[in-house]
Amino acid sequence: MKFTDVETRQAQPNEELLGAFLSDPTLFPSWKSGLTPEHFGEYDWLYKILHETDSEEGLSFQGIVQRCDMSNIKLLHELRSAYYSEKRIPGLIRTLKKNLLGQQLLRLSRRVAETTSEGEDPDELLRDLQKSVFELSSSESKDSSDPDRDVEEWTAHVMKIAQDPSLAYGLLTGMKTIDGMTTGWHRQDFSVIGARTSMGKTAFVIEMLLRLSKAGYKCAMFSLEMSKQQLYFRMIANLMQVNFEQFRTGRLAHNHYVSMNKHKEALKRLYIDDTRAVSADYITDEMRRLKRTLGLDFVVVDYLQDVKETGEINDNGGSALARVCRKLRSAAQECDCHVMGLSQVVRGVEERKDKRPGNADLSGSTGIETSADVIGLLYRDDYYNPNTDTPNILEVNFTKQRNGKCGRVELHYDRTTQRITELFRG
Repeated sequence: MKFTDVETRQAQPNEELLGAFLSDPTLFPSWKSGLTPEHFGEYDWLYKILHETDSEEGLSFQGIVQRCDMSNIKLLHELRSAYYSEKRIPGLIRTLKKNLLGQQLLRLSRRVAETTSEGEDPDELLRDLQKSVFELSSSESKDSSDPDRDVEEWTAHVMKIAQDPSLAYGLLTGMKTIDGMTTGWHRQDFSVIGARTSMGKTAFVIEMLLRLSKAGYKCAMFSLEMSKQQLYFRMIANLMQVNFEQFRTGRLAHNHYVSMNKHKEALKRLYIDDTRAVSADYITDEMRRLKRTLGLDFVVVDYLQDVKETGEINDNGGSALARVCRKLRSAAQECDCHVMGLSQVVRGVEERKDKRPGNADLSGSTGIETSADVIGLLYRDDYYNPNTDTPNILEVNFTKQRNGKCGRVELHYDRTTQRITELFRG
């Protein structure tokens, strides 16, 4: 099979894993345990060359090139382009093992059918099959785990943090209150921001997207509620600090619309998908594609209850949402990025004296609370009390942080410009 146009089609697991070893040969010693040429199908010849090169001189791309025919050099470069994240390697290996086990079982079943029809002694056949099955290993066998290696890698990681404490932080927004509470939005984490309608959820995530994008991170948003144009209006109003409603309805002075062009590049750095009624599988597939082709650090899904999920037998009200959350959290780990999902809050909070929502107030709370690494719940007193002494203050109540502290931070929310900033009290 000719391997071409890697960016226009999804690489197969054997292609992607070989691409990982070709792109970063230092990965091979850590992950080769339990792998055989048979796992790589039509590329078994290439895996043999990798193993031979590693055994004789230590694996290097140049060493592999020297052992391959010139006709295969282009193939090697194409395979390298399939690799984009070390976090995917365990999953790729599991898939290869499952595929091989399936092929082996299929061969055994065909053999049973063939030998039975030929009149072979059933007892002899059973003994032979039992021996063959006993030699098979489960695709879930933990043959790549090495406690010595694991502890040494962890120790090396600790020493790197000791030498450079910034490595312990996630994606920093530049907002001291948020960064101080979260130590940054950490890669491989799944966070949930919940609030009642019109409380400021979209404004909050837009602020995070714009700040992180400006800091150089690759950001994406899957908007199942608002269109790209609606989001662009809010983002430009934030960046230009102009009245959002007047901007959206064309009532600003002409010079504002001219100066808008200065901010277009900020929007072009963001990937926004406003396809409606998409599934979690669609989102995760797009995340993989973006990670491979453009890079990906931070993802927003607005909002979780709008993500489609096929029903299953014995589903209850929150089962589908729980599966959505698990898939998004898995995608965060696989793509080595942070995924932030927005969630609605049930109306019941408005019947209470203290209307600040808790985790149990999230729509489908059980599935969300179990999967989320971080939960932040938004509250504005002026939403309910127009004459409050604390107008324009947005509370972010961190009610869950798997690896951090819980607490509340207060921010200034300017609804007219859709901008959220640090709160400076006089």
